[in-house]
Amino acid sequence: MITSEQIRAARALLRLGQGDLARRARTSTATIRRLEAAGGTHRVGEDTVSAVRSELEKAGAEFIADGVRRRPLKPDQEVKRRRLLAIAEQSAAMLTGRPIFSDEDLYDENGLPK
Repeated sequence: MITSEQIRAARALLRLGQGDLARRARTSTATIRRLEAAGGTHRVGEDTVSAVRSELEKAGAEFIADGVRRRPLKPDQEVKRRRLLAIAEQSAAMLTGRPIFSDEDLYDENGLPK
């Protein structure tokens, strides 16, 4: 069984909000809060704990003894990650030195899009 600390750590590692995790696990945000409180896994049904764990594992968390880590990417996923990173770096380089849009550039005097 996983601990409240592991659930909190996995959610933080994956950058998931409590509401996001609740939706994925088909439970309430209050239940996620209760799970993440000290000793919370004992105050929630085993089916709910299993559903939360399953969703965290699907998102890339790997539960290990007394902790959690991000599951290593598969080779094809690593290739995709590198391609996305290259695209992001190219986009950032293209925008370097360009003026940032202001509200005046985007909206008219009535606050409506131009």
